[in-house]
Amino acid sequence: MKTSILSTIRAVGTMALAGVLLLFFSCTQENLSDELIQGEELNAVSVKNSQQRPWKINSSGAFQAIGPSAENCPDEDKPIGILLSGIGNASHIGLFEVSLVWCTNVDADLASPVNFIAGTITAANGDEIDFESTSFNGPSVDYVVTGGSGRFEGASGEFNLATTAFFFDPSTGAGTYSNAGEGYIVY
Repeated sequence: MKTSILSTIRAVGTMALAGVLLLFFSCTQENLSDELIQGEELNAVSVKNSQQRPWKINSSGAFQAIGPSAENCPDEDKPIGILLSGIGNASHIGLFEVSLVWCTNVDADLASPVNFIAGTITAANGDEIDFESTSFNGPSVDYVVTGGSGRFEGASGEFNLATTAFFFDPSTGAGTYSNAGEGYIVY
């Protein structure tokens, strides 16, 4: 009986030693090519950054026309500035604050007004997404994501926002808005 117990202990010991040696030698970098170790193939962030994520956005807030402003609107074709700030909720961000400058030319032909919007969405944790307008389609605007900070550094994407409510008081040049939209973001 002592022989069978000793044989069993030796067999288990040998298997354990073989397992440890196999684990030790299979995990060394010598078995991986230098190309894979230094390349982006093993970089999880790189793989993550290449994904287009559907993006839904809802926001509301207030705006104020500030008139001609070379500081906010340096383009002579779009001299009139409108400052907008608001809050919202968006997929991949959660609650956020938004601020933007809308530069326009109210003297332009109403059928084709000259407009440009540039702004920043700031997530609750402080990460930012920068965006700018690409085209105006009546009550909606197309935007592109131009970068950001934190987890949104180097972000890109496209989205459209449509106005869902709008109030403007011409006597003060101020008003309120709400909008909703969707698109995609890559980060």
